[in-house]
Amino acid sequence: MAAGLAQRGCRIILSARDTAKLENVATQLRKEHNVEVDVVTADLAQPNGARELHAETVRRGLTVDLLANNAGFGLTGPFLSHELSKEEAQVQVNVTSLMALTHLFAPGMAERQRGGIINIASLASFQPQCNSAVYAASKSFVLLFSEALWLEFAPRNVHVLAVCPGPVVTNFFERIGSQPPPQAISAERVVSETLQAFDKKKPVLVPGTFTTRVQAFAHRILPRTMVARIAASVSEKIMMNGAK
Repeated sequence: MAAGLAQRGCRIILSARDTAKLENVATQLRKEHNVEVDVVTADLAQPNGARELHAETVRRGLTVDLLANNAGFGLTGPFLSHELSKEEAQVQVNVTSLMALTHLFAPGMAERQRGGIINIASLASFQPQCNSAVYAASKSFVLLFSEALWLEFAPRNVHVLAVCPGPVVTNFFERIGSQPPPQAISAERVVSETLQAFDKKKPVLVPGTFTTRVQAFAHRILPRTMVARIAASVSEKIMMNGAK
């Protein structure tokens, strides 16, 4: 996402927990795209993470015209197999911090009568998902929250887009000891389709293949119990792939 925006000549503010990794990415972006890049370290799993991130941008005099809420936290496995603190951290990152960052940065955009917010949801936003119950529920929040703000912020010329990708080739699968499924697409493709959809002011994007889009909207024609069972079957296959 940072590279895609830098390619367009945007000044970038990078934020995550690992300062060293951020500085490496910042150096690469400056070299390849000749743009200004600022690094702000923050931990969005902490209750004050979003406020601290916003406060640091204010302290530095940085103006945010486009907020990309790309931080994510995904746990896999039965709900009761995880410590409560882990599930709470997942909700903090995927829901509370995303909402807080939107609430903190959107007023400036509304006042300037221009801006945008890109919220990364998931294909899981559209369906209940066994072995990722809290993750899917949190991404459903992101989708519905974004769709509401798309309409609410439109008179202020602030565009909100929810992006709902299926499997993406990232280190997520490596962390859970699995391999990306055949329908997984590259992060670069997700970003390319995202920025095109943002330019067209679409409210929701499901990037990827036709099959992925069919999965996203299956809940409109199939009983919810059937959708839940299909999603559970796909989840189990991914987990079994990691167990081999």
